[in-house]
Amino acid sequence: MDEKVLLCGLFEVYGKLLTDKKREIFELYYMCDLSLSEVAEIKGISRQSVLDALKSAKSELLEYEEKLSFYEIKSNLLELGKSLGDDALSRITEIIED
Repeated sequence: MDEKVLLCGLFEVYGKLLTDKKREIFELYYMCDLSLSEVAEIKGISRQSVLDALKSAKSELLEYEEKLSFYEIKSNLLELGKSLGDDALSRITEIIED
C-alpha cells in the first residue's frame, strides 16, 4: 500500500489523538498537498519544524495502529461488506462512519 494512502487512512482513524499543531501540519501537507515550504510559511515556522512535526505525527499514528489495530479492523470490515454486496457494504460503511 502506498505510504501516503496508509497515513491518510490512519489519520482518519487516529488524527484526533494528535496535538492541534501536528494535526494541522499533517492536514496541510498530506490532505492539501502543500510543500514543506508552503506549510512552514502558513504556520510561521521553519521547514525543519514542519518536517519534525510530520515525522512525529507519522510515528504516533503508526504506534496507535500497532497497539489498537482500528484501521486494520475498519479495512477488514469494508472488505467483508464488499464481498457480501452493496447493501451490506452500505450498512457497514454507515456504522463505521458514525
